[in-house]
Amino acid sequence: MIPKRDGLPEHLRPIWDEMEAQVVERIGAIGLEALCGQVYRLRTAEERISREGLVVQDVKGNPAPHPAIYIEKQAQAEIRTWLQKYGRR
Repeated sequence: MIPKRDGLPEHLRPIWDEMEAQVVERIGAIGLEALCGQVYRLRTAEERISREGLVVQDVKGNPAPHPAIYIEKQAQAEIRTWLQKYGRR
């Protein structure tokens, strides 16, 4: 079990509980918190895209990919990297 730090943000606590079982202890508390932050970003981006759609209007009113798609892709890449290195096999 990896102990949570006292100041762990409330929105990361349930993700910590979910992810802790999926990683090895050598990830450490800082690594697990970073991973949880990426999972939070991914889920937040997914929710926003789901609500607003994949295509939004840019400042000129033209259709453009939703900016949260970039955040989603970046978070997915980070999560993959963390889990490849520290995920339970």
